[in-house]
Amino acid sequence: MKDEAVFPLDDLTRTVRGLLEKYSRPDPGAWRLVRGLSDHAAKGTATLAPGWSAPQADLPESFWPLLPWRFERRFVELKRIVDQQTIAPVLMCRFSCMTDGRALGLAAALYRELDLAEWLTGATIVAVTASIAEQRWANVIVRLGNDVVCSVEIGTGLPAGTVPVDRHELIARRGVACDRVVDSQVPQSSVYALTASGTAQYTDTDAELFGLPPGDVSLVRAAYDALVNAGRLDAGRKQHCHLVGLVELAFDSNRNGRRLSAEGVC
Repeated sequence: MKDEAVFPLDDLTRTVRGLLEKYSRPDPGAWRLVRGLSDHAAKGTATLAPGWSAPQADLPESFWPLLPWRFERRFVELKRIVDQQTIAPVLMCRFSCMTDGRALGLAAALYRELDLAEWLTGATIVAVTASIAEQRWANVIVRLGNDVVCSVEIGTGLPAGTVPVDRHELIARRGVACDRVVDSQVPQSSVYALTASGTAQYTDTDAELFGLPPGDVSLVRAAYDALVNAGRLDAGRKQHCHLVGLVELAFDSNRNGRRLSAEGVC
């Protein structure tokens, strides 16, 4: 699928329902998939949306926060490499995420990257040091409970419409793992079409959801997982509260000019 394409939410909802039917999973019925809290559904209808779209820790009872990046193939493979100790022990993480600031603003990108730091390493953030400029750039260093140190660079100054550029590297005593090709600076696409009207890029990452752009594939997978594992909803809401607290802690660290402990963050 063309990398910058975005499918209508009604199409994505039908895709999720199709997966439920394919695998004979019960469909809760009263739910709606959205991309932001501003699209919150009517009372009595569960709203499934990426967690970063809801900046408050106290969510409406019917809001189900999703962490779609956890279903991206590259991050799933990175986590498998860590869990199987292909590289071990992880000592340091180097993350960067550059966006145009629209679909993914600075706080949203920080929410995403901090969750990845915890999820990939299997540890909880215990301290945060942040330097943030003009609400557009951030350099954050976090320490996790297993003594892993993670640096996160975030920028939201890319030209409007630019596909996000990110990179995630895990450095261990034995080996290094990265979600990008060695020495590459920008994401690589599977197919490049060079035409008279310009260059079009196409990438498909899920054979079962062939035709959906990568971002929508992970959103569909996250929504499906939430619907078939409703018992994990409380854990997801707790993680959302935790991440909102960490993002606020990063901004507090910048205002105070010092490292702050994450103790007490929900």
